[in-house]
Amino acid sequence: MYDILVIGAGVSGLSAALHAAEKGLSVILLTKGSKPDGSSNYAQGGIATVTSKTDSFQLHINDTLEAGAGLCKKETVRILTQNGPSTIRQLVKWGVKFTPAEKNEDNIPFDLHLEGGHSHKRILHAADLTGKEMMRALLNELRMKSNIHFIENSIAYDLICEGESETKRCIGAKVIHQKTAKMQTVFAKATIIATGGAGRLWLHTTNPADSTGDGMAIASRAGAALQDIEFMQFHPTSLYAPKLKKTFLISEAVRGFGGILKNKNGEEFMNSVHPLRSLAPRDIVARAIHHEMAKTGEPNMFLDVTARSPKDIKTQFPNIYAKCLEVGIDMTKNWIPVVPAAHYMCGGILVDAWSRTEIIGLYACGEVAATGVHGANRLASNSLLESVIFALRAVDNILKSNLLSMEIKPPKISLEKISLIGGNIWKQRRLVLQKTMWNYCGIIRTIEGLNQGLNIIYEFEKEIKKTLSSKGPKNIDFISFRNAVQNSKLILKSALCRKESRGLHYILDYPNLDPKTKHHRIYIND
Repeated sequence: MYDILVIGAGVSGLSAALHAAEKGLSVILLTKGSKPDGSSNYAQGGIATVTSKTDSFQLHINDTLEAGAGLCKKETVRILTQNGPSTIRQLVKWGVKFTPAEKNEDNIPFDLHLEGGHSHKRILHAADLTGKEMMRALLNELRMKSNIHFIENSIAYDLICEGESETKRCIGAKVIHQKTAKMQTVFAKATIIATGGAGRLWLHTTNPADSTGDGMAIASRAGAALQDIEFMQFHPTSLYAPKLKKTFLISEAVRGFGGILKNKNGEEFMNSVHPLRSLAPRDIVARAIHHEMAKTGEPNMFLDVTARSPKDIKTQFPNIYAKCLEVGIDMTKNWIPVVPAAHYMCGGILVDAWSRTEIIGLYACGEVAATGVHGANRLASNSLLESVIFALRAVDNILKSNLLSMEIKPPKISLEKISLIGGNIWKQRRLVLQKTMWNYCGIIRTIEGLNQGLNIIYEFEKEIKKTLSSKGPKNIDFISFRNAVQNSKLILKSALCRKESRGLHYILDYPNLDPKTKHHRIYIND
């Protein structure tokens, strides 16, 4: 029996675990890989917070609300912005090394980037590998805590709950070790889901292989609500390099650094799309690139940063420069070929301002959670800040609640047999599902397309139901496929419910905004 079970080990999960350990709580941390990983490791740009004297919380709030297209929750946006500076101080205390300012102007110790949608330079960064640096520092601190325990190479199969309806309480999870297929139970007085996003539901994505939406799936099966999951952010500038096995992200900060979007003829097509031109919010840029590609028949657009000096480019973006060079592109001389890719889930498990779900003892934070901060479109570099702030708030709420003093009598749980063999068929089905989501629930949507996607999902569900009712052991790839089908169905249904175009959800049948818009909440049985 642990005080807290943390499912997921990106920046949000590690922050929650570390904060809890520092408060003297016993923590069990579930990691999907052999070491803590996830999208956090690939976060290039940085973390947004008010630092400059010419900036303010209100300006950061205004930028966030503007990007969120009318669906941000103002209270959680206020919490995000006002807790920014203290959160940065905590991260520095934990050993995060942000890139220092070359000249300490206005007593600002950090180098600040400008990114799309921001009215001021407020992006702290660690070169162009900010997430990786945050992970390094957090892991270094975690290793010094004797009250944090790891279960590596494991996935949460399902949550364990007791009680019904309003008294339902989460008391742990069934866990499967991915290398041995052994299932075990883990009990805890509180559970925090921090499993990251669901970009791998789409064919083209910047997300790592772990980003499959498993946290949303197990939470919704337990009875928790999902909210705003129709809003998948497609990052406008992933590197177009077909020979790369993994999609590579070209950071928002490259546009903030002066990068200009162009078509193959050198036309700056964003100039006629938005007043901020190449620095417009991501949803607008992604759609504009998609439109330009469709109009010209080209497989990609270009990002031109050659106006800046080679020295500055290499200093600011060493990792991006090296990756481009690897595929034969010298970004100091050549335009970078770019194309949109699924990047960030703005909705997720519905939580309140303390990261609480509707189920007692169950919390969610990071990309898997719908705090309402991002609304219909995430403002660049708000995600790392949100991941840390709401992870700390989850632990603070657990400490203030009576969860830790409530007794739990672990029930007897029947454990299913899981197999490691025979997974190829489910991997093949998974590829079909990814193509379905890309084709019918991508950057531009239609009612007809969304319904076509659902029809494919319904056929998959028949196959899943048949497999679940069979007596043989379930394959580990089947478990992942089942979660993906469940999430995809709910996303498609949520998209059909939003009869307007707003933020990241653009549907040709309803091109205008609905003035009576609201958040859309969905449950597994809806």
